[in-house]
This record gives sequence, structure tokens and C-alpha cells, in this order.
Amino acid sequence: MNDAADAAAGSEPATHSRHNAAAVLVVDDQPANIRVVGELLSEAGYDVVPALNGRDALELTRSSPPDLILLDMRMPGMDGFGTIAELKRDERTRDIPVVFLTADSERENLVRAFSEGAVDYVTKPFVVEELLARVQNHVELKRSRDRLARVAEERERVAEIVSHDLRNHFGNILFAVDMLDPGVSEDTLLRLKHSIRSSADAGMLFLQAFLDQNGRESTEGEGRETLPVRDLFEATLNLLSRQAESKGMRLQMASLDAQAQVRCERAGALHVLQNMVSNAIKYAPHGSEISMEARAAGETMRLSVLDRGPGISPQDREKLFKRYVRLGSQPTGGETSTGLGLALAKQRARTMGGELWYEDREGGGAVFTLELPRS
Repeated sequence: MNDAADAAAGSEPATHSRHNAAAVLVVDDQPANIRVVGELLSEAGYDVVPALNGRDALELTRSSPPDLILLDMRMPGMDGFGTIAELKRDERTRDIPVVFLTADSERENLVRAFSEGAVDYVTKPFVVEELLARVQNHVELKRSRDRLARVAEERERVAEIVSHDLRNHFGNILFAVDMLDPGVSEDTLLRLKHSIRSSADAGMLFLQAFLDQNGRESTEGEGRETLPVRDLFEATLNLLSRQAESKGMRLQMASLDAQAQVRCERAGALHVLQNMVSNAIKYAPHGSEISMEARAAGETMRLSVLDRGPGISPQDREKLFKRYVRLGSQPTGGETSTGLGLALAKQRARTMGGELWYEDREGGGAVFTLELPRS
């Protein structure tokens, strides 16, 4: 390492912005080695985390994963090979790039290093510019992979929302079509036609909002407008009234100020409200009543759906808004559940600057509340 120190003294380290600095874990059983490498990386703008042995490296990596690990190959106790093997076995750490920094230049060990999962190696004594260039390359590759993973996750989330919402709209249309019968009254026929039209319009509205959003760069508050709460309630009730009637339920608006308005995205607010009401219909008993209420709370409006169903057990509350989780309560009409509705609804509420939560209803039942900015 003396050669490396001499090289460091006469070289200009590569520049690296300290804003959002990458973290590099340097693992070596010799404190002097860590000091030399650490100074080089720190001057280049990296956050350096030192570890004197493999066990410490594993603990540090699991508690706060770095962007890159510089790992000494030969250390007493757990050597570099044992350390990288543990890193690759753990799902939390297996994707962190590992570069061996070693004086061992034997071909057999270098081949083994790559077979164990190392992305690169640098031999001691090293050339400062080479070390910094390799660190920078692997950090940038790691961050690029992370960005791609986030994009993929976001696309999956959007696909879940689209499929979930459109499934609801198509389900309402199919339900109304199944109710069409040559013997139905003219009044029932008109209501079914209205239900089909309302579901189709709502589906088109949602699809257009989705296409519009993906056709532009998102900015804070974009797409939000001032909307009367009554219009949102009526659109929700019109869409789901036939589904409620099939179980002998009655949907009603109560405690609603005619002048109440909220600031939100129309498609987003309807997405959340329709999930709240459809869940109430799904789990409340036949013949019961479901109410929609709105009340002011400071700078927000709280839009609530109240039912007389079983409510949410204490065991289920912790996982209520998690994805792909099915609760202990069973739908009263044999309906299916994707385990996504409430999770997506809560996420949608938050993207509009709002919140969604659950409370027990006095006298039995459930209350789900969507809180949105008041206008």
C-alpha cells in the first residue's frame, strides 16, 4: 500500500459530486490500508464506510446497504471469499456490486473471485486513477440498475391500478347485461341501460385520464381541479347502485353540505370512492344500508363510507392496506377479491395530497374515510 500512498500524493483525484454521494464500504484487516483508500475516495466525493473484517462488513451492509463494496481477498477469520458468499446468499445484499482489492494476482483466485460474484478486481499496489475510474463505473452501473428497477416497479404499479379499475367497470357492465331479460319492465330496462352507460363512461374517463397522465411530465398538483363533493358521490352511487340492489342494499348520501368542494383529480377521487363503496357492498350483510357522508375538518374534507358489516378485526388492521393480502372477513355474496383494492386506493389518495383510513363504526360496522384538500 505504500506505492498507492505515493501515487495518491502526486495525483489529482477524480471529481465526484457530494450531493447524494455514493456510499462505498471498504473492507480490509489493515487500518492503514483503509485509511489510504478512504482518503482517496473521500476526496473524490464518496461517503466511505470502513470495516476491519468480514463479519463487520456483513452487519454494516445489512443495516445500511452501500452502493459498492471494496473487499480485501485475504483476511483472518472470514476472508473475502467467505464474505462475498454470505452477501450473495442474502436477498437484501446480493445485488450490491463487490470489487476485490487485493495483492493476490494468482489466476486461480481471480477466476474464483468472479465465479463467487465479484464484478471486478484491483490489484495492490494500485494506480489511483484506475481505482477511482473503476469505482465510478461500478457505482454508476449500480445506480442505473436501481433506476431501471424503480421504473419497472412503477410500471407494474400503474398496470395494477389500470387493470383493477377497468375490471371494476367491466364487471359492472357485465352485471347489468346479465340482468337484461326479455321480461324486465321498461323502468328496469332504462335503469340497466343507464348503468351500462355510466360504467362505460366511467371506464373511458379513467382510461383517458391515464393516457393524459402518461403523455406528459408529472408535476406536483398537475391534473387537480376543484370538484363538488356531491358530484363525486352521485357518480359513485350511479355506478354501483345496481350492484347494491342485487343484494337488497340501499346506498344513500347523508350529512352532505351542498356547497362542499375538494381539490383533487376526478379520476383519482372516483377510483378511491368506488373502492370504498364496492368493499362495503361486498362485505356488508344483505338488506343493509350504506351511507356516504362528508364533513369539513380544518383545511380538508373527510369523505366517509359507512356500513353495518363485520368491520375489521384487530388482527387484520395491521395488514389492511397491504398488497395481495386477503382479510379474514368473507364477502357476503361470494364475490372475489384481488387483495389489491384498498392498497391501491390508499396510494392513490396520497398522490392527491390526501389520506385514507379505517375506523370502527359506533354500533357495529366499518367506516372508511378519504381525506382530501378542501377548496
